[in-house]
Amino acid sequence: RVAGPAMDLKRSWSQDYAPLVEDPRIARVCSGSIGGGDIGLGSKDESSIDDSSAPGSARLTKRLTWTAFAGGDKEAARLRRKRFIPEDDENFASFLPAFQFAEQPRFQSLVGLTILANTVVLGLETDIKWWGWQPLEQAFLCVFALELVLRLLFRGKYYFTLSGDLFWNLFDLMIVSLGVLESWIIPLFSAEMTIRSPTMTLRSLRLLRLLRLLRMFRMFDYLQKFVDALFEMFPTLVWIFTILFIFCYVTAIVLTQMFGKLEAFSAPIRRDEEEELHEYFGDVVTTMFTLFRIITMDSWHDVARPVVDNLPSWRLFFVAFIAFGSWTMISLLTAVVSDHMIAATADLKEVEARKAHELKLDFIDYLQFSFHQADTDGDKMLDRSEFVDWVEDEQTMKRLHKVGIDMRRDEMIAMFDMFDIDDCGKLSIDEFVDGFARAQDSLGMKHMLMLEHLFKRVERKVCTNSFDLQGLTRYVQAPLKQNQEDLRSQLKELSDQVQQIASQQQIILDAVLHRGGSGGGGGGRAAKAWGLEEGVAAVAAAGGG
Repeated sequence: RVAGPAMDLKRSWSQDYAPLVEDPRIARVCSGSIGGGDIGLGSKDESSIDDSSAPGSARLTKRLTWTAFAGGDKEAARLRRKRFIPEDDENFASFLPAFQFAEQPRFQSLVGLTILANTVVLGLETDIKWWGWQPLEQAFLCVFALELVLRLLFRGKYYFTLSGDLFWNLFDLMIVSLGVLESWIIPLFSAEMTIRSPTMTLRSLRLLRLLRLLRMFRMFDYLQKFVDALFEMFPTLVWIFTILFIFCYVTAIVLTQMFGKLEAFSAPIRRDEEEELHEYFGDVVTTMFTLFRIITMDSWHDVARPVVDNLPSWRLFFVAFIAFGSWTMISLLTAVVSDHMIAATADLKEVEARKAHELKLDFIDYLQFSFHQADTDGDKMLDRSEFVDWVEDEQTMKRLHKVGIDMRRDEMIAMFDMFDIDDCGKLSIDEFVDGFARAQDSLGMKHMLMLEHLFKRVERKVCTNSFDLQGLTRYVQAPLKQNQEDLRSQLKELSDQVQQIASQQQIILDAVLHRGGSGGGGGGRAAKAWGLEEGVAAVAAAGGG
């Protein structure tokens, strides 16, 4: 019942969900649990809903809400870890929020550069004697200790409870603590452990400072992917090395008996060859190291020479051992490492796409907030004047330029008509957000595909309408053609009748005109012969006259 309205977030941007996602109950649903018990979206258990204040900011709540629907539970969990919210505690609150900058990428990049500088100084200190190395080491230690203290003040107790960062947090604490112990505490309580005459323990603690370089793998995604690939391939490498070890161990036992104990030689051999065989195959451990040299192709011919000179048939053994141990197993190791490294490199593209997705979500959040802020009359629509006022804000232009929308103000104002799809003179939140979200995207293959599909849909509609028009034309032309043929036949009949009447009139006229020459009887017979009674009467009247 709580999360039911939030399902509309995935279907439409037109809903004003800013108050909804700021609801603490919705935030707790999207975080994964309510009132200490896990429930799914759409739960109807009102007794498990806690109306307490939501943790974190409203912006983070909106991000978690959207990613819960758009990216799934894994995406929301990853975002929660990135924003330093523990998965197992919904009431996370920083101990001192003012020190949040210690977790920001810029500050961590500065710490990474400090670690690199410290590593360079350690190398120079090993080869060059200078009085200034010790003050530099103290300065580096102060920076690392300060960074650790700031992070502890920001996270508080969650520094030791975050499941995703627990290992690295404890590792940082250990490295800094060893540095403080080596540079400050031990010299303070023991006057004998000075820099000029260090003990073995103090030297070992100093060498542990090199472990600070491992923090670089945490700060950069590329290095982190490399470490992840190593951990993923480790089980496979263990099995490969196990097979190789068993193979070498069994072979070493056999060769120690055959060559180290000289059981394979039926005849006596020279003293120098015997010494060489004892050097290479004297015991199992020595033989295994010799086989390792053969696998790595390290002067294997020197190892095989005293054996082959006395036992030529053992050449097949060395050929088979090198083919299996060096060519097959090493190639298999190379293939496994290459496969995992290629997979790790492919994951980097996914990381970049995920970062771009997060930036787009940030921009969409900003557009929604800007829409409500620019809607001064509160009608949930932006008219032209409100849009112009929003564009003329200097902060608005800076933010748009930051996300890649490089346009002048007049060009931005002209986009109002482009975004106004329904041509009503106002922009809805759907038109506003969707328009600027598309303006942010660079021209890519997906846009070309969208354009191609649009052309295909238009072509299909045109073809459909053309077929409909042709059918309508045939439907209209059929009765018209029939009517035209009927009209032509009627006109032909009428024309024939007119011609017949005209010929009859001509005959009557001829009979009248020749009444004097042929007499009335002749005209009467001619007229009667044509069956014209009127003509007979007319001729008779004329003859009588």
